[in-house]
Amino acid sequence: MKSIIRAFLLLLPLAAFTLAQSEPQVKVIPLTLPANSNIGEIKGNISAGQTIPLRWAESSSVACFPGTRFEMFDGNHVFYRITLPAASAMTVTLKPEGNARLSLYGIRQGMAAGDQPLPPNIRSAISCEASYPLYANLPSGRRVTNRDDGTRKFDFISVNSPYSILIGVAGAGKRTEGAYTLTVTIKPR
Repeated sequence: MKSIIRAFLLLLPLAAFTLAQSEPQVKVIPLTLPANSNIGEIKGNISAGQTIPLRWAESSSVACFPGTRFEMFDGNHVFYRITLPAASAMTVTLKPEGNARLSLYGIRQGMAAGDQPLPPNIRSAISCEASYPLYANLPSGRRVTNRDDGTRKFDFISVNSPYSILIGVAGAGKRTEGAYTLTVTIKPR
């Protein structure tokens, strides 16, 4: 009995240390548009990102994409952050290269540093938009899909306040590799 207690006491700190390890820190790439331009473009690859838990996205206080579509976001994620000025409209377009299966989402957050948590630690969002292939799984096991050229897009507008927009590019079907071009356009309203 003493040996069981001794083993338990030796393993308890190890278990606590293992459980206390935090998830890898999510990296965010800051974006700004070129001077005197309302459009910017960046090339990237999801190989520079990492997989993350997805439960935050289906929470009713975030409402980014449903759990039934996690397979469209279960690969690596790469994040970008850009400011949407007051009285502006933003369009974000993702064009995959070489048939890469990618999805896109944007999270509108406040401008204060405390208002900008990163996935998977997001508990709420002002709004969220996601772009991924639309499909329906039928009871017969057949899948019905819309025509899809791979391009993903979402829009945000602002009226009186600026917002911080967190852009996520994610691999679908557990993909960890896929090149893309991300285009951001911001115009006054």
